[in-house]
Amino acid sequence: MKQQYDLIVVIPVGPKCQTAFVEDTVNSIIYYCLCTHKIILIDDSKKDSGAVVKKNHPQIDVITNRQQYGLLGGLYITLSHAFTYALDNYQFKVLLRMDTDALITGFNPQEEAISLFQNNPKIGIAGFVKRGKEPRDFAGNAVENYWPMHQITTYALTWRFFAKPRANWALRQLLIKALLNGYEMGENIFGGAYIVSELFLQKLREKKMLPDYGIRKIYLEEDHIFGLLAKAADFELGDLESGNLPFGVSWRSLPASPEELVKKGKKIIHSTKVWKDKSEADIRNFFSEKRIIPTDQPSA
Repeated sequence: MKQQYDLIVVIPVGPKCQTAFVEDTVNSIIYYCLCTHKIILIDDSKKDSGAVVKKNHPQIDVITNRQQYGLLGGLYITLSHAFTYALDNYQFKVLLRMDTDALITGFNPQEEAISLFQNNPKIGIAGFVKRGKEPRDFAGNAVENYWPMHQITTYALTWRFFAKPRANWALRQLLIKALLNGYEMGENIFGGAYIVSELFLQKLREKKMLPDYGIRKIYLEEDHIFGLLAKAADFELGDLESGNLPFGVSWRSLPASPEELVKKGKKIIHSTKVWKDKSEADIRNFFSEKRIIPTDQPSA
């Protein structure tokens, strides 16, 4: 009998990650996710970062990569192995994939995702949905999304196909399946943090897409690949970012100030690396202070 959890959290840990920051992210999950949960670290650090974190948190699972697959399609392979591990060992309602520079900043962000998937099982992956050349996030920031549109068109539909014919043939076949299910060129869920359903991962595995080694060498980021896979498997992409929904995510920095993210009730944020003149240490200190339980309780 598999152990059952409300939430699985998968975090890839690369060679440039600071172990203290990884542990801070783990601490944020433990503090805010008041549900049954299991944290899985994929240790690609080559410096045993996962083992260091596990010393303080023996309940987490650590998967140590036997080889480094790298980024782009390689990260898709790494994550697919972790997702398969989760399916093999646990039953769960939702799985959160997050980078080490993502952070949980509000209580029970899994609840909105569980509700979303239960109300619409056709949604397989949810977070910040990016469609068109320049979508806007919850704060009104324009976000570049032309690159995956260009890459898919170039390598699947032009003479550049012949640069890597085997990988690009697999990409073309995947694209055709996705288009038949209403795929909009380049649409994806931002990869710094997103949530998937167990059903979605099960269907990907049934269709031999978890992983599909044939697409490992296509020149796309992991989140662009999972956007294609979702539509190819006849799943939809779900919004958990707009308005006061729990995601507040951007690529290289926070999408808004830490104070604004708190005001908006954002519960999953990315990237903690920088916000204007604030460093990652500054940002993490701001949010870690909010996890400190006051010693003076208000009188009844």
